[in-house]
Amino acid sequence: MAERSRTAETGSAIGSEDIIAGNVSKYTVLPAGYCGQPKKGHLIFDACFESGNLGRVDHITEFEYDLFIRPDTCNPRFRVWFNFTVENVKESQRVIFNVVNFSKTKSLYRDGMAPMVKSTSRPKWQRIPSKNVYYYRCPDHRKNYVMSFAFCFDREDDTYQFAYCYPYTYTRLQHYLDNLQRRNMDYFCRELLGLSVQKRQLDLLTITSPEDKTDLENSVMQKKIKIPKLSLNHVEEAGEVTDYGEEDVELRHSKRQDGRKQSEGTHKSIEAVVARLEKQNGMSLSNTSSPEEAFMETSEGMNNMDDAVVPRILYEELLRSYQQQQEEMRHIQQELERTRRQLVQQAKKLKEYGALVSEMKELRDLNRRLQDVLLLRLGSGPAIELEKVKSESIEPEPEVQKTFSEEANTSTYYPAPVPVMDKYILENGKVHLGSGIWVDEEKWHQLQVTQGDSKYTKNLAVMIWGTDVLKNRSVTGVATKKKKDAVPKPPLSPHKLSIVRECLYDRIAQETVDETEIAQRLSKVNKYICEKIMDINKSCKNEERRESAKYNLQ
Repeated sequence: MAERSRTAETGSAIGSEDIIAGNVSKYTVLPAGYCGQPKKGHLIFDACFESGNLGRVDHITEFEYDLFIRPDTCNPRFRVWFNFTVENVKESQRVIFNVVNFSKTKSLYRDGMAPMVKSTSRPKWQRIPSKNVYYYRCPDHRKNYVMSFAFCFDREDDTYQFAYCYPYTYTRLQHYLDNLQRRNMDYFCRELLGLSVQKRQLDLLTITSPEDKTDLENSVMQKKIKIPKLSLNHVEEAGEVTDYGEEDVELRHSKRQDGRKQSEGTHKSIEAVVARLEKQNGMSLSNTSSPEEAFMETSEGMNNMDDAVVPRILYEELLRSYQQQQEEMRHIQQELERTRRQLVQQAKKLKEYGALVSEMKELRDLNRRLQDVLLLRLGSGPAIELEKVKSESIEPEPEVQKTFSEEANTSTYYPAPVPVMDKYILENGKVHLGSGIWVDEEKWHQLQVTQGDSKYTKNLAVMIWGTDVLKNRSVTGVATKKKKDAVPKPPLSPHKLSIVRECLYDRIAQETVDETEIAQRLSKVNKYICEKIMDINKSCKNEERRESAKYNLQ
């Protein structure tokens, strides 16, 4: 099993059609190229418990995992159930789990159903919000159906368990049946019918009255209660009610055979029915000993009725009600068909939108590569060397500014999140943010856990420029209008400002895909940096005041 854990980095290269031998057991998923002991956030999967099912886990990114479930016993075509646990998580860690080899074409996940989740501190099963669950056909997995759901771990010490729906184990069923059997109830009988393929017993349960079982079965299967058919003019042959309660009742309207008037026959038949019912009710109250016997005697009395009829007015009212219900059902079917067409159109639009998103991602990657090539070519010129010597006092070329502005605009409309550690290059304890900007790796990791856009932007600006540069610069290079004699300070480098916006964009894209929200939060970058410059200048002035106070005291 340790060998299996070490092969996490090559799991994504295995074909989806490989045979899955068994469930994963304490399976640690490590990133590609990682060597060493697992850290917090390297998820550990386990399904070696009763009703557990998870055959394989592939590491896609730091935030995304592909899960493969094992098929049913003796039927490899059916793959539906999953049940597994996850541990060694980080607080506020967000992940996306893709169950990639479902066999069902139609699932309740399309109609609002969601997987179940619980943890050690919250043992009650709860459903994941349906807005975080997606069920679709994926071309990357041989057009299998994929169920993806997003989840955020909130407690590091908890072990989380995910399942297809409420699990009900074989052991729990056996305990329940054992408790019933220990009660020695007369109407409950448990017998061994046989054994399953895995040598588990198959129970036969019989719930019945304590009478003789053979006689009871014969009476249930053979005894039939006869109820007369309802007619307007005469009584048809009696229908039959089987032991499952299926009743053959048919309203028929036919001409009388004896030539009597309809009103006279109806009046006489109703009087006969009322007289017989009153007589039978009186006898049942005095002679019967239970409600069952009274019901049987009433049924036998109804079998002997010759003149049971239904008035014409009642028949016509029932017929009108039936026609109205048919009309309503027709309208409902039309509405359902119209709704189905609308859903099909929306599905086509979503498919086109997904293709546009993929194309936008490719264009953004191409733009980034072109930017890196352009910066490498400009790096050999004297302008870049002079900028390094004078602490970024010279602005980049207009073409470079245009390239950065296009990159910023393109990233604003890109909705898919880019994993942070896959995008930036780590080398010799440094992190490359792009455009030849390197920061310390330890400080970069500390920055990723910073809460709030404002604090994140301010700390990143200090890492890129430093406090000595920021206190003598401004964002736009324009003098403030609050002071009449204010002197404009040199502006910050535009390409470094674009790097700050890109880093903040990558952070926001991990939290939301709403373009309006992303644009609104990115528009506050200049404000945050201005506040940081004001804070640095204020702290410098306070330090000068303290020094002058000490000098005056001396």
